[in-house]
Amino acid sequence: MPFRILLNGPVFTALMMFVVFATMSLIALSFPDKARLMPLIVGIPGTILALVQLFIELRSTLSQTAENADLVPETVEAERQMFTWMFLFFFGILGFGFIYAAPLLVFGFLWFGKEESLKIGLVGGAATWGILYGLFQRGFQIPLFDGLLLEWLVG
Repeated sequence: MPFRILLNGPVFTALMMFVVFATMSLIALSFPDKARLMPLIVGIPGTILALVQLFIELRSTLSQTAENADLVPETVEAERQMFTWMFLFFFGILGFGFIYAAPLLVFGFLWFGKEESLKIGLVGGAATWGILYGLFQRGFQIPLFDGLLLEWLVG
């Protein structure tokens, strides 16, 4: 199997999901008995389903003829944009936490990434902040991740 096939969007996504669920399940095995139950309840079926999806995507991609297997430039650009925003969200939240990064990234995605109006971008960002801060942090008293950079700068 050539390496190029792993760069196909659906195959790569299925592979990443398999890696995430398998890693989560393996890490959960090191938890105490009572703490490992919930991650394994989600992780084991997720791993199995992600592996099945990976095989489905691989078989689908391999069955395509050589002329149909090449991705059109619009598809390549759309996949590149999708992964760029995924990494921006991941590293933004990792660095600055949910409360600060998520509203700004939702605004940026809507305004720059999807070229929505400024009004829709602002409403999306404000709604994200309202849900994360108002509902989760204040309403449900769930402490959200503060971000590594902010913890390092403040602490």
